[in-house]
Amino acid sequence: MTGVIIGVAVVVAVQVATQERNKLDELNNLIVLLKTAVPKLDGTVDPSVSRTLIPKHIYISDSIILSAPLESDEMPTYRGLSILVMRVIQISHVLLSKGYLIRGGISVGPVWHTDSNIIGTAYQEAYQIETKTLVPRVELSQGAKELWNRTESIASTMCLDYKSHFMVNVLHDYYIQETSYGAAERAFEGYSRVIQENLEADHPECVQYKWWWFKQYLESEVIRNGFIIHT
Repeated sequence: MTGVIIGVAVVVAVQVATQERNKLDELNNLIVLLKTAVPKLDGTVDPSVSRTLIPKHIYISDSIILSAPLESDEMPTYRGLSILVMRVIQISHVLLSKGYLIRGGISVGPVWHTDSNIIGTAYQEAYQIETKTLVPRVELSQGAKELWNRTESIASTMCLDYKSHFMVNVLHDYYIQETSYGAAERAFEGYSRVIQENLEADHPECVQYKWWWFKQYLESEVIRNGFIIHT
């Protein structure tokens, strides 16, 4: 099966969680959140869409692994890479609202994905990208970037170049789950509070750096997007 594969890892200090009760509770909460986030998002897909076109997912430790076919004969307009990027953005909003950052990689190529296992060069490359990414971004491989540039509108901001890396714009405001007036503004205010709380917390320097990096990214997205208003 040829498809698109993405590996997403939530940034959380698992090894610390086994040493302190509150951290263990936090890890348990994270696992529950991971197991419910994607099925809830799947439930929002129009029933007319074939289940084979909804990204498959499995969980490994604190990671979500997703895959989707690149294209579909039954739906000529289907673009698997775009669908997968959209799902990553949705997941990011859900997790960020609970105080978790994500990092990961997206690759294009052969993949075999069942309910309990996944193998293939696309998965391996996505995994390698994730392990080498030291900051909370979901980065596209060179092949995925080239496919995105061929198939998506240049006006699309679902992916963007940021600090010399082509990555998913996980803060894209269109995919915030709340749709009422001012939802984006309220969400970004909440994200800013979460970031500030973590910058002021007694985290190790490497964790502080991740939150500092994400603060810069959020501020750049607010500046770039005129629909998100500073308050």
